[in-house]
Amino acid sequence: MLKKLLSFIIILSLSSCATMLSKNSYKLNISSNAKNAKIELLDSLYQLPALINVKRSKKNLELKLITDTTTIDYSIKSSLNPEFLYGNLLGINFFPFPYLIDLTNQRRFYYGKSIFLDVIDTNRVKRPPIGKSYYTYFSKTFPVNKGAFRYNLSLPYVNSFYLKPKNEKYKSNTGFWGISLGLDYYYKKNKFYNLSISTVSDFFIPVPGAIDLRGEFENMGSTFLTLSQNHKLKRFSFGYGLSYARNSWEVRYYNRFNPPPPTRNPIRLNHHTIGFVFPNYFHLAKHLQIGVIYRPTFYRPSLKDKFNYEHLISLDFRLKS
Repeated sequence: MLKKLLSFIIILSLSSCATMLSKNSYKLNISSNAKNAKIELLDSLYQLPALINVKRSKKNLELKLITDTTTIDYSIKSSLNPEFLYGNLLGINFFPFPYLIDLTNQRRFYYGKSIFLDVIDTNRVKRPPIGKSYYTYFSKTFPVNKGAFRYNLSLPYVNSFYLKPKNEKYKSNTGFWGISLGLDYYYKKNKFYNLSISTVSDFFIPVPGAIDLRGEFENMGSTFLTLSQNHKLKRFSFGYGLSYARNSWEVRYYNRFNPPPPTRNPIRLNHHTIGFVFPNYFHLAKHLQIGVIYRPTFYRPSLKDKFNYEHLISLDFRLKS
């Protein structure tokens, strides 16, 4: 047992690329279009162009560009290096352990391979190419004017049910497929109301196709109406609101290909329920979002046991006008 544990630790350590491939410091090439320029870094002066040994750190690298006529302060943003971001994918079989190992190590950071200080450019904050691309991507917004309406079509692709049918024990299952139509109204540029109607299922195959069912099957589904208030934060949106749903659970029996006998008679149970909805989305692109919708419900007006917790959790892909 001890040998297996040691072997597992060694494999994890070897799969940690930022730790194995990077050193505590590295050579950073700094140049500028300023004539007779020097830089001051950590109380040391270097004539440009210069190849300087810098220590990896999550802290920004602060330096001064000194010319005959002026002194300019620059801040070089620290960024995760390529070995950490992509090299650890080599150990994907052990995900997320290689990343967790490197999260304790300063070697996962860098400032890029080279920095060019353009005195004409008024931007005094510099980012490595990887850091710049991630910063640009995640800081991008998709503004919408106040008073605008936006239509959306969604595919609730993965749906996880937890239901309490009448006179039955709790039932749970996760399956695929659904469709949703919605309308957004922006009462502020970063706040909007959403009204959606959706129907989802727990169909057991993730891709469309012809199938032959045999024997006994349980199916779950839900059709629901939601009204939520949502807040935008760059590419993210977070919401909360109310939901009204019709949940269904049924047992079917397909008597083909000599199946085992059924354990019970076929049955279908429906009930209405009231609760909340919490939609959370991320803009992959201007018109494409991916989100997780959590819809808990508590009150079932048509049943004797009116108060029972149920929920639906959906992974949703949304096209937005």
